[in-house]
Amino acid sequence: MSLGISNNSYSNYSSYGKIASGNKLPTAADGAAELAINEKMETQQRTAKVNERNGREVIDKLNISDGVLDGVTDYLQDMRQNAIYSKNGTLSDSDRGDIANVNSQLMKGIGERLSSSQMESLGLNNIDFNDVDAIDEAIASVNNARGSVGAVTNGMEHNVSYNSIARENLLSAQSSIADTDVAQEITELKKNQTLDAYRMQMQKKQQEDEAQKSNMNLML
Repeated sequence: MSLGISNNSYSNYSSYGKIASGNKLPTAADGAAELAINEKMETQQRTAKVNERNGREVIDKLNISDGVLDGVTDYLQDMRQNAIYSKNGTLSDSDRGDIANVNSQLMKGIGERLSSSQMESLGLNNIDFNDVDAIDEAIASVNNARGSVGAVTNGMEHNVSYNSIARENLLSAQSSIADTDVAQEITELKKNQTLDAYRMQMQKKQQEDEAQKSNMNLML
């Protein structure tokens, strides 16, 4: 009778590997179906992570654009106040000239913040910076642009949140499939070690019995 211990020895090695790595699916032999599901989830959660990262980068750029437009609005509001003040009947032509010069400098400041194409799309390329109505139209145009940026930002934030939650759920599902239950593996390991020790004792006793029988045969 042969009492091999290969099966339990393999189980012991497997348990050691699972406990050490924390992964109960190191090979397909440990669960082919579970391993395939785990690999699919791994791909999905990595995709969600990339989408989340890309979304955050887009949001950062949108926030910068919104900040620029907010600064442009401040410039335009200052220009509007100056344009209204210049209509004060008590001001001299020289005073009005100074105000017009200030508004011209503010307009240059806007031009430094925006590209020529942005200036044109916002209707700021040919604005009369001493005309209150023209400035009001420019402010409304910038506010509309900020509203559009805000809408896109909200959509991206929703997308980032979705991908973040999806990734957390996938990681949780992966954990339930692939993470080692250490307590269970230790129990299994101890059981197999006990069986190995018992089988070794039985194998040793069998060898001793066979040796004793052989000796008795020689004596007869």
